[in-house]
Amino acid sequence: MDEVFEPDTIDVQVDDFVKTKSVSRCKDEFLNVLCEDSDDEPVEGEGENARVELDDEENTDESSDEDEIIYSIHNPKVKWNVMKPVIGERYESRHELKLCLTNYSIYKGYKIRFKKCDSVRLVAVCASDPEKCPFMVRASWMSTGKSFQVKKMNDRHTCVRNFSSSRLMNPTWLAKQFVKELVRKPKLKCKEMQSIIQSKFHCKVSWSKCYRSRCRALSLIDGNLSDHYARVWDYGHELMRSNPGSIVRISVNINPDHTTTFHRIYVCFKAIKDGWKIGCRRVIGLDGCFLKGQCKGELLTAIGRDANNQIYLIAWAVVEVENKVNWTWFLELVSEDLSLDAGRGLCVISDQHKGLVEATKDILPHVEHKQCARHIYANFRKVYSGIQFKKMFWAATKSTTEGDFKINMDRIKTLSEGAYDHLMAREPHTWCRAFFGSGLACESVENGIAECFNAVIVDARKNPRLAMLEEIRLYMMERTWYAVPSGVNSYEIRNGFQSYGVDLEHHYYSCILWDIAGIPCVHAQVAILYTNQDPKEFISTWFSKSNYMHY
Repeated sequence: MDEVFEPDTIDVQVDDFVKTKSVSRCKDEFLNVLCEDSDDEPVEGEGENARVELDDEENTDESSDEDEIIYSIHNPKVKWNVMKPVIGERYESRHELKLCLTNYSIYKGYKIRFKKCDSVRLVAVCASDPEKCPFMVRASWMSTGKSFQVKKMNDRHTCVRNFSSSRLMNPTWLAKQFVKELVRKPKLKCKEMQSIIQSKFHCKVSWSKCYRSRCRALSLIDGNLSDHYARVWDYGHELMRSNPGSIVRISVNINPDHTTTFHRIYVCFKAIKDGWKIGCRRVIGLDGCFLKGQCKGELLTAIGRDANNQIYLIAWAVVEVENKVNWTWFLELVSEDLSLDAGRGLCVISDQHKGLVEATKDILPHVEHKQCARHIYANFRKVYSGIQFKKMFWAATKSTTEGDFKINMDRIKTLSEGAYDHLMAREPHTWCRAFFGSGLACESVENGIAECFNAVIVDARKNPRLAMLEEIRLYMMERTWYAVPSGVNSYEIRNGFQSYGVDLEHHYYSCILWDIAGIPCVHAQVAILYTNQDPKEFISTWFSKSNYMHY
């Protein structure tokens, strides 16, 4: 069952809160000091180590018309090392307050523990010496304000600073600290993470904790597995919408309860297949490689060669296993997209996988099917190893006439009749140049171009499905269009793991803000400046002087 869908785009904006304060006076002297100018006379004991508290009863009473106090709202967007709990400050949830206290304790080098942490209250005390150390923060849920508010606090520690790894510095917390770093450097090693943590947070953590942190950070970037499979339909929509004429086939399995599960996906872009038809030799390398990570499977690829003998990826598919059924499905789609005419005038190079060989015979009966000589030698040397066998095999493989081939094979026969019989049983016309057809301008006896591509995406193969498919798409985009521009007046603006499409000719912008505001957004301005144009020329006419003069 194959389905293709049309995608939708959604834009979300988040407004920041602004801290406000009142200049009116109330019964609470601390709040008067907190809300008044700093040049007023301070209360006794004021300072960093002061112990302050709010009276619950006064705080929950309704304020009078004359005295209305607005407490500050915590800003979760500030840097982790400047977060500090403040008496009277309100938090959206206990999780937000808990994160603030965690950041504060890690930065200061003190250990704390949460004595109570539930839906109505939170109490934090010193973890090193709770009996003697006076540090304490108490907060409770305010039903009227729908927020957690700090009621009592004493931020003075009498214990010794301890920058050793804290329980609060868990993999979840560390993962959030390394998200941006891993976006910039996806291949960041655990040992490098240990070094960064020691210099930035002044503490040592184990390699295993870094490994768990790295995995969680990557999952935050790529999304969890269920999210990936749920979004595969949207991914298919967007590829079809942004690349008209391209083919995306998604196959699903129908379960007994009438629900569907992902089975396989096939992708072939129109620009790529048109480029192969116009400018590439009729030679295709077929190969499959294992997918790593949590999601197992196989990646099937059809790869051509351009005029410079470089990789030209034509189509790719993610399937459950490499077998005749999946290769038949893949080759049927490739044959249809490239108009291969049952393989007439076409050369295919592949390994000796039984399912691939049989599927090729069924779908492309007239094709010239070459076997990769490197795979044949890999099996040959398991029995007949040694330098002599190696030199003789490659001499026979690269023979350009049948006479040379016979001479080289006779030498192998003199050395070992078993080796001679082994190679002759492998259909020499599929791996020796002497039997290759002319007119295709391809003398290659190996499928090295496909193996090279597998090496290029070795790290991408560890990623979840959509992340891997997106890396392949980006590789092809850079390979075809050499950078961010993806067509005439069409650009993909990328920043880390965020990306936005901008089409200056048709005025399409995936972030939608330009359409709403009438003024080019930051993504559109990047594309406009890249083309050496003036962003002012793209502002809506509603903001022009001529429109204003009409009124």
